[in-house]
Amino acid sequence: MSVAQPGEERLPFAEVVSLHQAVVYRYLARLTRSRQDAEDLFQDVFLRAHRAYAALPVDADVRAWLMRIATNLTKNHFRSRHRRQRVLADPVSSANEKPDEAAPDLEGLMISHETARTLRAAIDALPFHQRAALLQRQFEGLDYPAIAANLGCSRDSARAHVYQALRKLRLALEHAHQDGQQG
Repeated sequence: MSVAQPGEERLPFAEVVSLHQAVVYRYLARLTRSRQDAEDLFQDVFLRAHRAYAALPVDADVRAWLMRIATNLTKNHFRSRHRRQRVLADPVSSANEKPDEAAPDLEGLMISHETARTLRAAIDALPFHQRAALLQRQFEGLDYPAIAANLGCSRDSARAHVYQALRKLRLALEHAHQDGQQG
């Protein structure tokens, strides 16, 4: 692949947008399951693409390139949202909030904190391989072959570790919910 040389034809960026905007938007909407997130990311995709378009090789697959940008931006979006949610669910960081910030529903916040505490305790109580497999799969997004390699076990064992960990977490949450209803 080569960058456009003088005299070589490259579609104007406006045409690239026109040709691919519907496909990129649909992809983002399916990926995020949120119209608002898809719209925000859609703008970011084409801003990034516009900045890098001149350096894109002339014979590059523009649609695949746009999808790669969309995928990477969406991954980053979910990572940062996950980090924000973790911080909001952390009672220590919530206690440090400024008093003039909009106050969420206090009962909902208490339930959220209790659920977070229950989950942390349940994760901490898992056997090492189950805890490690769960964290790698759910929080790091690793696939089963990578988890198996990291834990020195088979793919089936890695999958079983994640399954058992999730089962135990569901049971812990069900017990906490039942205890909350009885109390």
